[in-house]
Formats: sequence, C-alpha cells, structure tokens
Amino acid sequence: MRCEWRRIISFAVFVGLLCGVRDASAQSTAGKAGDAVSLNNQGLERYKKGKVDEAIALFRQALALNPNFPEALSNLGLALDSKGKDDEAISDFDKALEIKPTDAVTESNLGLALYHEKKYYDSISAYRKALGLNPKFAQAYNGMGAALFASGNAGDAIAAYRRALELMPRYVDALNNLAAALDATQQWHEAIPIYQQAMALEPHSLDLQINYAAALVNAGRDEEAIAQYREIATDHPDDAHAWFALGHLLYKQGQLDEAVSSLEKTLALKPDQADADFNLALAYQGQGKLELAIATYQKGLALKPDEAHALYNLGNAYLQANDAGKAAEYFQKAFAQQRTFPEAEIGLGAAKMQLGDLDGAQTVFVKVIADHPDNADARFNLGNALFNKGQYQAAADSYREANRLNPNLAHAHYNLGMALLRLKDPDAAQAEFKAAARLDPKLTPPK
Repeated sequence: MRCEWRRIISFAVFVGLLCGVRDASAQSTAGKAGDAVSLNNQGLERYKKGKVDEAIALFRQALALNPNFPEALSNLGLALDSKGKDDEAISDFDKALEIKPTDAVTESNLGLALYHEKKYYDSISAYRKALGLNPKFAQAYNGMGAALFASGNAGDAIAAYRRALELMPRYVDALNNLAAALDATQQWHEAIPIYQQAMALEPHSLDLQINYAAALVNAGRDEEAIAQYREIATDHPDDAHAWFALGHLLYKQGQLDEAVSSLEKTLALKPDQADADFNLALAYQGQGKLELAIATYQKGLALKPDEAHALYNLGNAYLQANDAGKAAEYFQKAFAQQRTFPEAEIGLGAAKMQLGDLDGAQTVFVKVIADHPDNADARFNLGNALFNKGQYQAAADSYREANRLNPNLAHAHYNLGMALLRLKDPDAAQAEFKAAARLDPKLTPPK
C-alpha cells in the first residue's frame, strides 16, 4: 500500500486600518467611524494571537457602528473563512467589494474562500481580478496557483507559483506549493532542491519536512526518505503520519522489526487508522506471526471492510496458517470488491488446491489465464495443480510458459525440473535446477 502525503498551502491576507489623525472639526461627526476603526484594529490584534472568536465579535461590533466599513467586512470574512464558514465569508467579501471594488486584497481573500469551497474556477477568476488590480501581488499568484492545481491545470499552476517567487523569492508557501506541484508531475529532480530551499528558510516547518520526505519516496530515494522520517519522528514524536510513513518504508526495505515498532507507535497515537493496521499486519506476516497478523487485518477491516487488498492479504495469511477454508472466503471477498483482481483469483485457486480440490483449482487457474494470458503466476499455479494430478507433461508445459513470461520465477524453474524428472529427462531437469539456484540459492536440487 503506497503512502503519500502532500499539502498545497494557499494563504491569508488581513486588511489593517490604522486610526489616523483627524481634523478637530470633524471629530463629532466621525466619532462612530473612529470607534469602528478601533474595534477593527482590536479584532486584528486578537486574530494575530489566535483568538479568532474574539476577533469575529470585534469585527461585528465595528460593523454594527459602520455597516459600510469594507476593511472590517473583509477581515470578518477572512476570520469566518478560517473557521470553515466559507458561505458567510464569501457573502462578507462580496459586500466589501460592492463598497470598494478596487480592493485587490479583498478580491484575493474572496479567491481563498472560493478555493476552500472547491469552487476552483470562481476562485481563479477572483484571483485574476486581484492581479488586474495589483499585478505585483505575489500572494494572489500563489493562491491562484493552488486553485489552478486543484482544477487539474498543473502547468499553469507551476507558472503562477514561479511568478509569485519572482516577486517574492523567499516566499516559503510558494516554494512549498511549487515543489509539491513539481512532485505531483514527477519532476522530482527539480522539486527536491526547491523543498530544500524552503526548509533552509523555515527549518522547523513540519509540513515542509513531510512534503520533502514524500518527494524523496516518489523519486525512489527511500534511504534518504527513511532518514528524513526518522528525523521528523524524533523532532515530532506525536506525529502519527511520520511514524506511519517510516514504518511503511522500513517494511519495503525488509527491516521488519523496526517497521513493526514504527507502525505500533502510529496506532498508539491514532488507534483507528486502518491503513496502519494493514501495514502492521503485513509486517507481522513477514515475521511469521500469523495469528497476530490475522487479528490486525481484522481490526483494520472493521474500519474499512471493503478494502480489497487487505481482504486479499488476509486470505494469504490464512493460507500460510493452513486454514484454506478461511483463505478461500477472503479471496472471494477481495475479488467481489475488485472485479479485475487476478491475484485474488489465483489465491482462491491455491486455497482450493490446499483443500485437495485439484479440479476446482485447475478451473480457477484456466479462467485467470483466459482473462489474463500474460499472467505468469497463473501459469505457474496451473502447473502445480497439474503436477499434483500426475499430469507431468501438461505441468511442464505450463511451467515453461510461466518461465517464458517471467524468466525470474525461481520456483517455476525448480518445479519444471521436478516435472522433467518424472518425465525421465534428468539432464533437462538439472538445467532447470541450476537456473532456479541462480535465482534463489536456497533452492537446491533434490537428492
């Protein structure tokens, strides 16, 4: 199971309005406006301290005194957007723009709210209007890039991020977004140094560290990714994602003990994470701890009962545990979830063979071959069924076809050798045993 994590970051821009010095003769008529300005500024201070609810209350008080105060409307909209109240935020931005249609910041903030609502084309339009008002607005280019990328236009998104960085070369969010877009389009040679550039500017950013590690994985640089995830897990021991990604990579590398430890830490932090259960079960299975693997698969499947590959892997665990009846049950469930799943069908055939139903196994393997003529594993398993039925020539033919399709199947060479011995052709058999041993030294010829 592949793990992948990427975060595209947009941005937020607040509109500040400082109290100015007023002409003495205007004080009496401007009292309420001055109070509204003060409340707006107090709201900005609360927001900067993370007290969003208090900020919203202050912006609303400012608007109660001056309903046509565009900066307070814009600030209220952005505060509401940060709380996930996108519809209210969009309404406030629209009101602000009716009063002050030339405000590029409010137009850009409207683009952000529309982005959060997944109205990507409307978001792009708002960002374009903001840039029409201020062509040097780097944050608007960055936000537009996020909307373009989300709408499926990676090329224009990358161009927008590059333009943001031309205007603000040390703009970390744009660096992160550009690298993420390059990573997503498999331009890893360029994405990775951009992540490194961003991390040099913000070395403690967890989002950047995780995105960088994911790019290393996608580029096939697993050893470097493992080192990066270890560093993240050390610095952020409560980050479940880092432990999960580390465990997944360690499993791929065959480092099962450390993989188990990492995945167990993941589940200690996030017990209801099915993918971590499935990966941990695979690691237990690799250690030969079949009872523990089966229980862990079942735990994950209680959360994600329709996960075809987990059902298939559970079937394999039961097959290894010599419970062919249960294995067949789960292989059938896997195939029911994913109708094009030859591995599950082959597993079902193997379970039937373990149950002694050689004719049933043969029928399954023949069907898989009819549907997937180039499937070497199906040819190999058909050879096994035929061998066990004593049909050695047909078995040898099936093993040969498996080897033609995949010359690196060590057991197909070995089993072909066994069939050739039954067919009284010891010289050809020895050649196959030698081919098997070259691929897997543990496969030694029978004595």
